[in-house]
Amino acid sequence: MLLIVIFMVAFIALACLRVPIPFAAGMGAMLSMVVGGQDISSIPTAIFGSLDSFPYLAIPAFIYAGDLMTLGGISRALMSWVRAILGRIRGSVGATVVVTSALFGTISGSSVATVSAIGSMMVPEMLKAGYEKRYATALVAASGFIGILIPPSIPGIVYAMTAAVPVAEVWLSTAMAGIMIVLVYVIYNRIFFAKQEILPEEPFTIKSYAKDVGSKSPRAIVAILMPLIIFVGVYGGILTPTEAGAVAVFYGFFAGWVIYPLLFKDKDNMGLIALTKKSAITSAGICLLIAFAGVATKMFTFAGAGAALSQFMLGVTDSPAMFLLIVNVVLILVGMFMETNTSILLLGPILIPAAQAFGIDPIHFGAVMLLNLEIGMITPPFACNLFVACRISGLTMDKLLKPILGFIACCIPVLLITTYFPISVMWLVNLMR
Repeated sequence: MLLIVIFMVAFIALACLRVPIPFAAGMGAMLSMVVGGQDISSIPTAIFGSLDSFPYLAIPAFIYAGDLMTLGGISRALMSWVRAILGRIRGSVGATVVVTSALFGTISGSSVATVSAIGSMMVPEMLKAGYEKRYATALVAASGFIGILIPPSIPGIVYAMTAAVPVAEVWLSTAMAGIMIVLVYVIYNRIFFAKQEILPEEPFTIKSYAKDVGSKSPRAIVAILMPLIIFVGVYGGILTPTEAGAVAVFYGFFAGWVIYPLLFKDKDNMGLIALTKKSAITSAGICLLIAFAGVATKMFTFAGAGAALSQFMLGVTDSPAMFLLIVNVVLILVGMFMETNTSILLLGPILIPAAQAFGIDPIHFGAVMLLNLEIGMITPPFACNLFVACRISGLTMDKLLKPILGFIACCIPVLLITTYFPISVMWLVNLMR
């Protein structure tokens, strides 16, 4: 246990000194290993072994494919399409934010990018429709993480590799949690805030509605096809997640050059080379994190962290329900401070064995873990999504506290259902099995 304490103190201290998270984790692990008398000559082998996994190739592929698709005005196409479909329903503008964020998040693979892209368009639209600025900003921030739960999901890949379980099964479990969040947000918006919305004055006709939806469908369908192809390919047994990533990149090029003529020349004039560099830098950051997290995992194994936590928790309680309650509280707090992939790589090797000791399916635990960490991303005071949304709207964080608490309250029932009714996220996994 002493080695774990040394690691955590060193890691937090280095992170506070603005040492990049991968290096802070690696240096903290090395210090613990030295104190524990372990041979650190095996560290290069641990780093190489962490990255020497074929499924991890899916990560840079999905990042690149997401960047290719995001650059071409996909967010606007999706927003226009969803708005056309829901436009005559009271509360439709708020619902459009939620649904578009979920769809765009599956393409971009980034919670922060979703808040930035959707927020810059939809906050002004919500203000025009009569929504309060504070609520509009909070809704955009709260909706940003939904797409991360719906496949293809990079945190889902990271968790699957950490837990040594199939990626496809993790994706299915988190997808059900994401869909529940979408439904709860839409209902919450409809009940409490739809009365603020100004409905269109033009009379409704089936002909004009069909024409509006039809005109906006082609570009949106092109965007939706990418995650759909991945979903059918992976769950149909045609593609592995890594092969699906390669197909997604090919489709991103096809959409950019054939269907979206402006894909490689956006408002910032970002060309293909600049976009490729951006994707490579993002991928390299995640790869560094995986590599040095492998050193931390080796140290955890040496220290017997998983077994020690299991024994400690079994000494405190023999109830899986109480264990999950404690884990929920801890993970939300961790999600407030640390990025999702970092949290999974550092905490997964400790928490997953403990969960299995309580008889909890690691696939079910994956849905619980990812949902907790994503809720942490909208929980003040250290919430990435809120900072981005505040920058878009020009509001300060304190103005969002009341409205964002409403969305956190919406997430809690979904979290409890996901945690204590495993069938809610596992039925589709069991069906596939």
